[in-house]
Order: sequence, then C-alpha cells, then structure tokens
Amino acid sequence: MQNRRYRSGDSILLKPGALGNSQPSGRGSILSCLPEADGVAQYRVQFENENFERRIRQDDIDLTASPSAAPETRSMPQEKTASWINSRAISIRKR
Repeated sequence: MQNRRYRSGDSILLKPGALGNSQPSGRGSILSCLPEADGVAQYRVQFENENFERRIRQDDIDLTASPSAAPETRSMPQEKTASWINSRAISIRKR
C-alpha cells in the first residue's frame, strides 16, 4: 500500500507522457482522493483549460515539480469535556 502524498486543494503537474497523446497542459488541482487501485493512490483532478475531471494515479504525478502540502496537524483537546447527552435526563417508558 502506498501512502497518499496529496490532499484536496493541492496543485500538481504530471510526468511528461504519463497520459500519452491526451496529456493535459498546465497544473491540475486535486479535487478529492479516490480509493487505491493495485496498491497505488488515486486522485480526482481538474486541469487548467479543461472543463472535465480526470482520475490520476499517484505514480503519474511528477513528484519533484509537485511538492506535497505539509501534513495536516490537528490539535486534540487536552481536557475531557462533558458529553452533550445527559444520561440522567433520559427516561424509558415501560409497556
């Protein structure tokens, strides 16, 4: 399994000749991540001057010309907060 280098909103360039004669020109913007195929990450991408989206495999992306975004850092709450559900206020009616 290959780990994903890119996420939605990243800008990429393809390797020369990666898609043969249908090679798009310019940069592409990653719209979403798709499930892996044969252990390779895939992305839904829209390129400049195109009005449709393409499915691109990670091994078709020029990694040196397309730097990946910094890993997302999420801060986890340090203190435990109370649940929004008050279990003592729930009453169950018997039939």
